[in-house]
Amino acid sequence: MVKKEISTKTLGGWLIPIQIFIILNAISWVRNLQIFFGLLGEKEVLIKSQNITDPEKYFTFIYYELAVSLIFTFLSFVLFYYFFKRNKYFPLMMTIFLITEVIAESLSFILFGSLIPVQEIVIQKLAFSSVIAIIIIVYLKVSKRVKLTFIH
Repeated sequence: MVKKEISTKTLGGWLIPIQIFIILNAISWVRNLQIFFGLLGEKEVLIKSQNITDPEKYFTFIYYELAVSLIFTFLSFVLFYYFFKRNKYFPLMMTIFLITEVIAESLSFILFGSLIPVQEIVIQKLAFSSVIAIIIIVYLKVSKRVKLTFIH
């Protein structure tokens, strides 16, 4: 039986979906940043038009989402850089990024879930994020290609 050798000269194989995930995730966080920055400018109008009963909680929600979006946008670009530099710390950084992303989304739901009219969408997004995080983390831990590309 001929053993297939894994080429680490290119970032191919199942690392391609990870590249795509990092890029799409960065775009998603930039979009989130745009949305909440826009809401920040219109917060007074929204409070009056939407009849928001707890404006302080609403302000805190906007600032929380802005801060989280800014942090994860920056971290997405750092991950992108480390990925293409084939830095040995990339698998660890990606694992930490995914775990903290799920924690940040969970915290947002726990703290500000009452402000969201359709909570099922948030729960679905959180479940999807958790499943994707588990899949990627398991892949990063067991993949021979990851070990050869980043660790060795």
